[in-house]
Amino acid sequence: MNRKYAQSAVAILLAVILAATSLTMAVARGQTRVAGEIVICTGYGVTTVSVDENGDPVGPVHLCPDMVLGMMAALDAAPPVLTRPEGMVVRVDAPEPASLSAQSALIPRARGPPLPA
Repeated sequence: MNRKYAQSAVAILLAVILAATSLTMAVARGQTRVAGEIVICTGYGVTTVSVDENGDPVGPVHLCPDMVLGMMAALDAAPPVLTRPEGMVVRVDAPEPASLSAQSALIPRARGPPLPA
């Protein structure tokens, strides 16, 4: 009986975690859209304030849970290293295709209608 209660407790715990995380996603999707940012230089450093299209300040920006994993994967990749090719570069031109012609012209041959059976 003890195992049955443990399985029920784990199932309830997972359901509560799923409900809590889905509410977090709903809040992140329904947040006010940020139209821009204002950078203010203060005596203590640089402060960035997010504003809407009317210039009114909005709350802190929440990362959308749908795209956070993709953003973290993009930041994990090493930047590409661009180097000049070493050695001599030679341009290779493709040869002109040879024009092909038939060996002999086809002669059209007419035939009569099919014979009735």
